[in-house]
Parts: sequence; structure tokens; C-alpha cells
Amino acid sequence: MRYVLTEAQQAFLDELHYAVIGTLNPDGTIQQTVVWYLREDNKLRFGIGGNSIKARNLRQNPTITVSIVDKTRYLSVSGTAVLEPSDIDLRRRLAARYLGPERVEEWVSRRPDAPRLSVRVTILRAYGQRV
Repeated sequence: MRYVLTEAQQAFLDELHYAVIGTLNPDGTIQQTVVWYLREDNKLRFGIGGNSIKARNLRQNPTITVSIVDKTRYLSVSGTAVLEPSDIDLRRRLAARYLGPERVEEWVSRRPDAPRLSVRVTILRAYGQRV
């Protein structure tokens, strides 16, 4: 069953933080990576390299964790990830959020031939502290 974020959790996610995503390697160990993210309604979105370990892991097992920390506050999310074709609008919104509007086009023009994917996370559980 899908989890519904509280208003406080939504507000925390909408602040500017980095997220640490965790995916499962084929041998059962955890692979973690820091990503830019944004919240869309009750889902989280971010981009990844199409040939990355994250992409390989999510193709095999869509289970994902997302953790956001800010000093003494944190939110940990568990969910299911869906890999989607690269979304230039998502890339622009992420660049604007993290770099500012003046650097969007510079960012999205980097490595134009690199394979990219977009990830949409359906949240199944969330818990945190002071959020």
C-alpha cells in the first residue's frame, strides 16, 4: 500500500537537501549514491546514468531507499522505483533547484551523448526525526 506523506514530511522534502539512495547489488549488498531529487506530489524523482550500477540494480530489483538528512532532522523513505526514459524537463528542474536558473542550460548540455534515465519512486514507508 502506498504511503501518504504528511505535510511536515512534504515541507522537509521540498527544502534543498541532497538524498542518499540505496539499491541492492546482485550479491545482496547495498550500493549507495548521493543524488539531487525533487518531490512530485507523493513521489520522489531524480536522474541517473543509464549504464550506472544504480540503473543495473533497479532493473533487477526496484526496491529502493532514499534518506535525506539535515543536522538533527532526517527522513528515510522505502519504496519502489520505476525507470523511465530521460526527462529533459526533470533535468532542468533539478538543475534549477540545485544550481540556480542561470546555470540550467550549462548543466543539461554537459555530456549530451551520455545515456540517462529518470527515476520515479513510489513511497511505501517513511519515518524520520523532527520531520
